[in-house]
Amino acid sequence: MKLFHLSDLHIGKTVNNFSMIDEQAYILGKILEDIKREKPEAVLISGDVYDRSNPSIEAVRLLGSFLTYLAENDLDVILISGNHDSSGRLSFCSELIKRSRVYIHSVFNGYQKPIVLSDEYGNINFYTVPFIRITDVNNAYDTDITDYTEAFGLVVKNMNLNRSERNVLLSHQFVAGASFSESEEASSVGGLDCISEIVYEPFDYVALGHIHRAQGFNSNRIRYCGTQLKYSVKEVNQNKSYTVITLGEKHGENLCDIDIRTVPLIPKHDMISIEGSFEDIISAKLNENGIISDDYAYITLTDKGYIDDAAIKLRKLYPRLMSVDYKMSEQNWNINMSDSGETTGQRSPFEMFSDFFTTVNNGEGMNDSQMDILNKAIKEVWGE
Repeated sequence: MKLFHLSDLHIGKTVNNFSMIDEQAYILGKILEDIKREKPEAVLISGDVYDRSNPSIEAVRLLGSFLTYLAENDLDVILISGNHDSSGRLSFCSELIKRSRVYIHSVFNGYQKPIVLSDEYGNINFYTVPFIRITDVNNAYDTDITDYTEAFGLVVKNMNLNRSERNVLLSHQFVAGASFSESEEASSVGGLDCISEIVYEPFDYVALGHIHRAQGFNSNRIRYCGTQLKYSVKEVNQNKSYTVITLGEKHGENLCDIDIRTVPLIPKHDMISIEGSFEDIISAKLNENGIISDDYAYITLTDKGYIDDAAIKLRKLYPRLMSVDYKMSEQNWNINMSDSGETTGQRSPFEMFSDFFTTVNNGEGMNDSQMDILNKAIKEVWGE
C-alpha cells in the first residue's frame, strides 16, 4: 500500500506580516498533481493542519477544497490535530465526514480503535494520537504519571497491538534527539515534553508531525516529514518535501517490508537569506520584472553604519522583503564597561551616547542631523 505522509501544513500562517495562503494553495496544488500521477491509497496528515486555533475563512476554505479533492478521488484520508489546532473546531462534523473516508481524530479520550485498511498482504491498522500532554493521559486513564515517555508508552500499551499485522501510527509530539527549527524551540520547555523513540518501535511506520525539519529515526520508520513550505529564516537552507511510504509484506511479528522516499517541493516563491553591503545588494542584476528578486528575503547588511531608509529602498527591489538586520563586527560591541559609577556620573548624557554611537559604528560619529535629534531627546527628558 502506498501512502503520502504530510504534516504541519499551518494553513493560514502569516510570516512577518506576509500571508502564506497563496503559497500554501500553490504547494497543495502541486501535491494534488503528484497524487493524481502516483495514485496512493491513503494520505496521512500528522497535525498542525491550521496555524492557529481560530483559523481564517480563507484557511478553512483551502483545507476544505483539499480534502474534498482527496475524497472525490477515492482516497482514504487520516488526519490528527496538532498543538496549533483547535481540537473542537477540527472535529466538527467528523462523524459525517467519515462517510467520505476522511477520518479526523482531534480529541484524545484514551480509547484506541484503529482505522483498518487492507491490501494484498492483509490488514493495516492505523492508530491516531493527536497532540497530547501528560494531563490528557492522566485524565484518560486515572493515573498520576509525570514523565512524557511513560505517558505515551501507556497510550501505546492500551492499543493492544496485533504484531502479526502491520501497524501505522500518526503522532504529533517531540521525539528526543530531533533537530528543531526556530518555532519548535520556542514552544519546547527545556525538553521536558520530549518522548523517547523507543515507544514508537512496535510500529511498522510512524508518521510524525510537530518538527519542521524533515528527519527520521530507526531507519526512517519513525519519521517527521517536515513542513511543505519554509516558515522561518532558520529554514532557508532546508529542502522541503513530503514523504511517500510503500508498505509491503509482513514477516511474522517482525516489521514489514517498506520503501520510504522523499519528494522535493519547489515553492511558488522561495525564502532566502542575503548578506552583504547595501551597495552590493542593491546592485545585483534586475530580472524581467524590474526587480532583483520576488522571493521572501531576509537581508543582513554588513555596512559600518546604519543606512537611512534601508528597508524602504530595498523593498523596491525585493518586494517580499521580510526583514533587514545589521551584522556588526565583534569590535563594534567591545564596549568598555569598566568605568565606575562615579566616572560615569561626571559625563553628560550627550557624551556617553556619542561615545556609544561611535563605538558601534566602527569609529564613525554622529552627523549634524543625528546630534540635533539626540539634543532634543535629552532636553525632553532632563530639560535645559
